Amino acid sequence: MKKSIFKGIGVFLLSGVLFMSCEENETPVIDFGVGFLQLSATTGTISEDSSEPLVTTVLLGNDGTNPNGVTVNFTVTSSDESRFTVSPSSGTIDIPAGEFSADILIQPLDNFDVDGDIDIVIELSESSDLPIGIAGEGVVAYRRVVELVDNDCPVDSDAFVGTFTVEEVFTGGGNEGLSLAAEFGEEYLIELTPQPGDLSGTKFIVTNATEFTFIADGTVLTLLTCSQSVSFGAEAINIALFANLTIESAVYDEEASTITVSGPLGPYGPYEFKLTRQ
Repeated sequence: MKKSIFKGIGVFLLSGVLFMSCEENETPVIDFGVGFLQLSATTGTISEDSSEPLVTTVLLGNDGTNPNGVTVNFTVTSSDESRFTVSPSSGTIDIPAGEFSADILIQPLDNFDVDGDIDIVIELSESSDLPIGIAGEGVVAYRRVVELVDNDCPVDSDAFVGTFTVEEVFTGGGNEGLSLAAEFGEEYLIELTPQPGDLSGTKFIVTNATEFTFIADGTVLTLLTCSQSVSFGAEAINIALFANLTIESAVYDEEASTITVSGPLGPYGPYEFKLTRQ
């Protein structure tokens, strides 16, 4: 063991609500006994890498009764329907007897491609059991447009494959200017290789290229391309079999083929290391 040598949408029922026309003398006649169907929201946004689905609730508005249940037909369209799934996939959903809502779920699929944002349109169909839209007029709240946001940004994976030199130093405190390599008489080199099976081209496996360990072999680092940051899959990583580095900043520079990580190294003070491809 190395010895320390350093200083210490809210959803609501529309029962009984009377919707007035904008024209002063015109009041639409609404048969609340029949009721109508509407969506809980008309817009929305979800990221492609979301693990949770986007929920769109179909609401039944009527006189407060639903003895027989209601069948709702709907469509979901977009320019690329391979980027998400819909549940139920049949385009039909039931609001059971005694209930007044049912949910349509949109689950994004992260395809690891840089293919831009798209709109997903959810629309109630006129073939449903009841009229659609607020007050059954087919004008408002029968349609929702959801923006599916692409979470992938381009990166040249080849810029992070190969052998990397390690520059490391304490950047503050009583140990400022000291390095582990100098104090321990060690030399650090890191080899980065693509993780097998990774479709995104952003995951790399760490292997130490000398007899000395800087970061544990097998550690997987991930380039978070849109923020140009780096994840090691944990808040802290062990450095040189000496102490844990709590990661406060981890960024990469594609043009320079560098990865820079900083934070406090155990109790010994602020520390930074920089990997640069040879």
